Amino acid sequence: MALETGTYVNALVSSNPASTDGLAQADDHIRLLKTTIKNTLPNATGAITASHSELNVLDGATVTTAELNTLSGLTATTTELNYTDGVTSNLQTQMDTKAPIASPTFTGTATAPTLTGTTVNAGTVDLGNWTITEVSGVLKFSTGGVARMKLDASGNLTVEGDVTAFGAA
Repeated sequence: MALETGTYVNALVSSNPASTDGLAQADDHIRLLKTTIKNTLPNATGAITASHSELNVLDGATVTTAELNTLSGLTATTTELNYTDGVTSNLQTQMDTKAPIASPTFTGTATAPTLTGTTVNAGTVDLGNWTITEVSGVLKFSTGGVARMKLDASGNLTVEGDVTAFGAA
């Protein structure tokens, strides 16, 4: 039987070589196998350990060569990559809609939390790390001895000082 030809693995004929082929033709078939495998996997310089299921995940993927090359040398851990699980749109776009740390602007009516059973009348309420002080109808929220924000009788919330320190004790 004549030797088949092909450049890549998909060109190989599974019924070749025929059992009646001579030793010289078998030798040619082995060379063809080697050539098509090397052409199909030109950059495989080591063992390929992905399972067929793992490789099939890429089937139908619509990524460009440039995008795949971006992953080359990626050092993200599984945990870090899992942080994006469930993300349905561009992360930067979502972050851009959040208030900036410096000089945030808020719209709408601020609603202060209610203190059940506690009335502040020209006094101070200690809430652990936070202190609420009422002075002339304005509630001042402080933490660590530093005023952080105030809420007036009209519901206007004003940030005072460094908003990054809100969690400070």
